[in-house]
Amino acid sequence: MTVWGRPLTWQEFLAIGDDDRRDLEIVDGCVLPRESRGRAHQKVATRLSSALERATVHETNTGVDVLLWDAPPTARKPDTIVHRRVPPGISALRPEHVLIAAEVLSTWSGRRDRVHKMGDYADAGIPHYWLVAFDKVGALSIERYALTDGSHRYTHIATTHRDMGPVAVTATDPFPIEILWEHLEVAPRV
Repeated sequence: MTVWGRPLTWQEFLAIGDDDRRDLEIVDGCVLPRESRGRAHQKVATRLSSALERATVHETNTGVDVLLWDAPPTARKPDTIVHRRVPPGISALRPEHVLIAAEVLSTWSGRRDRVHKMGDYADAGIPHYWLVAFDKVGALSIERYALTDGSHRYTHIATTHRDMGPVAVTATDPFPIEILWEHLEVAPRV
């Protein structure tokens, strides 16, 4: 792996090959490796993306760069995002495109997702942030946060847990959503 001795520009970061950049983020110009994501983590992110896609006319994606600000460049890769359709010629998703950023919590990512990424997404103005915990069956709990009072701080909206019933998420903002826990399963219940 290449080590950079100085902060990079966004263009220098993009010049890193796609395969290498897939597991990197840039924060204040510094290149950071993303935590290792196991099979269940990736499947939960994919299942969430698919469930959200069924609920909206917007686009969903997993693991793509969202350029939060240019100088110094900071781009995060949420595990799942819902974003507005981006016109041709736009090279990077921006906060104004994103409606929901979601992170799937892993052993190594908890602090980064709960503190650093949550703060970055709020500062950038992404209106909704979800944290998804999982176990061997699939998604276990979903914490939902939103920017509600014009500040750049998330307010806790709701937390649901798989033991609370069949509905994982029901919401009207930013669009009507209903997701069942069974849509977020990655293995049969034992």
